[in-house]
Amino acid sequence: MKSIKTIIASILLFCFLLFCIASLMLSNPLYNKRYSKNIESKNAWVDLSTNAKGINQIRSAWSFAWKEFIPKAEHIPTGSYADLPGTWKNIPGTSRFGWASWGLTVTGLEQNRMYAIRIGQTHSACKIFINGEESYSIGVPGTSIEEEKPEWGSVLCRFTSTEFGTASIVLQISNFHDRTGGITSSIVIGDAELLYRMEDNQRLVEGLIFGILVIMGAFFCALYAFRAQESQFIWFALLCFVAGLRSLCYDGFTLLYIIPSLPWTVFFRLGYLTFPLAIVTFLLFLQNVFPELISLKRTHFLLIPSYLYLFIIAVFPEIIITLLLSSIQIYSLFIAVYGLSIIILACKKSLTGSWWLLIGFVFAIFSFIYDVFVSLLFISGISISSIGMNVCLFCIALMVIERYANSFKLARSLRRDLLIINQSLKRFVPLEVLAFLKKDSVVDVEPGQFVEQVMTILSADIRSFSQIAEKMTGDEVFVFLNEYFELLLPIIHKHGGFIVKYSGEGILVVFSSGGEAALNCAVQMQSAIGSWNRTKRSGNPISVGIGIDLGKISLATVGDETRLGGTVFSKYVKSALQFEAQTKRYNANILINENVVFALPDPHAWFMRPVDRIVTDSYASFLFEVYNNDPEELRELKWKTQSDLEKGVYAWHAKQYEE
Repeated sequence: MKSIKTIIASILLFCFLLFCIASLMLSNPLYNKRYSKNIESKNAWVDLSTNAKGINQIRSAWSFAWKEFIPKAEHIPTGSYADLPGTWKNIPGTSRFGWASWGLTVTGLEQNRMYAIRIGQTHSACKIFINGEESYSIGVPGTSIEEEKPEWGSVLCRFTSTEFGTASIVLQISNFHDRTGGITSSIVIGDAELLYRMEDNQRLVEGLIFGILVIMGAFFCALYAFRAQESQFIWFALLCFVAGLRSLCYDGFTLLYIIPSLPWTVFFRLGYLTFPLAIVTFLLFLQNVFPELISLKRTHFLLIPSYLYLFIIAVFPEIIITLLLSSIQIYSLFIAVYGLSIIILACKKSLTGSWWLLIGFVFAIFSFIYDVFVSLLFISGISISSIGMNVCLFCIALMVIERYANSFKLARSLRRDLLIINQSLKRFVPLEVLAFLKKDSVVDVEPGQFVEQVMTILSADIRSFSQIAEKMTGDEVFVFLNEYFELLLPIIHKHGGFIVKYSGEGILVVFSSGGEAALNCAVQMQSAIGSWNRTKRSGNPISVGIGIDLGKISLATVGDETRLGGTVFSKYVKSALQFEAQTKRYNANILINENVVFALPDPHAWFMRPVDRIVTDSYASFLFEVYNNDPEELRELKWKTQSDLEKGVYAWHAKQYEE
């Protein structure tokens, strides 16, 4: 119920933000039919008398002069015309690189009214002459690549009519840095106040869209910080940031208003980078959302053209970048169709959130395809991909909410399962016994089940623990023991051992991997205890005795249906406990017997010496002290006297008392 309320609240918030964006866009005079008209004409003349007080989107045939810079429209030779918005690529006699003049005569203007002309992106430098005088310049048009200074930007400049209510407009355009020369966005002429309102409104919409994208990107970054395993969050956040940056690089070129000194080549490459980056982040986001439908290896294979284009944008000349754009745009359509097929397949499989993603993707893909067609000059208009991206963003946010709602349901279900498992865990300790009993779950374990196996048994106990505990409070004792066990457990697990029994300060550990693993573990345990003693700020140092034996043991479960316990029993278990008890008598840290020595691949790799032959409750054993952890000086003394000790011990037990 809570998840449904959350989704409804999110939809309402989404609708509110859409309402804000739509209200701002509708307040733009360009979309108000009271002020705005579409004007089409031929032969380089346009009459605005029917809407002289409003704003007019002009699509007209302008007079055209190839490879000439002419400041006045009436000086351009008649008979050659070219449509604007448009480019010269389809005009006979032209080439991709060159320069030209476009001329248009505007009639029907009011003499006392201030007018303005608004032109979007030009390729790749432009000067505007109105009534024979230079009014505005985007870059510096030239007759060669050395003379031209390219620039991105839009034009909005004021002018007044002549005494005859006319205006002569000439555009001098050159192109040596882009795919082709001309103007690809709409041309608007009308009342200056309305046009400046239109410009401010457009920048306000772009700013709002950018702000929403950045905030949502930051939100998903925060989600990723708390749930790093959900990598789709970070990819979607990056997608938001890329879309936000793209909204500043085109249409109103808002980034230039934020950073006026930004060099053209940097601005150019930033704008182009957003396109392949959007493809990369989108496809990687999709792969992380539906990894069962698209593998990471296939995703990177599909993204190879994007990776190559990113490299080209970073290091190659601008003209190479622009010439390859059409191919990348066609490739992006393929990626969009592929992505759509993945989302549709996810919907068919009823994967969580897939329908929200489909709705959002339809909006986004429509806006991106529209932008591609605008860029390919099939249609004219402004970029709407950022708006489509916002719609997609909100839909994906709803998808995330739905996924969270389902995860909560799953968590409740898992909690019920965990309660059952926890009840079983209380009956059965340790869990490692499962592996030896060949059970998948503790629920399957029954009393009396056992397995016999040759294993190494390690017994460790803190010496004089009673005296240490007497100096502590009850809380301090438990804190001390927890720190002690936290110190040793990682070492035990590292060497493949597991604890089968706790007895206050003592532990009983078994190893299935042989005597060397247990002996390695014992030596490292003693080293860790030595380091712990040196770093303790207060309190007396502790010493731990360790005894090790090896042989066949029985690992079993004992108890009844209400409570089970794991245990081990064998004469070798008893002997390991007794060896550990003997460490105090022989002043040794680690004691082992011949069973462990014979199991070592290389006994000579250890500092080891015989100490005695004893008879335990189980059987007779020859004890060996492992003194790797002794201080260096003491270890050297033991090593130098080891041969004499060996002869003496063996002679004693051979009853050669004089020897």
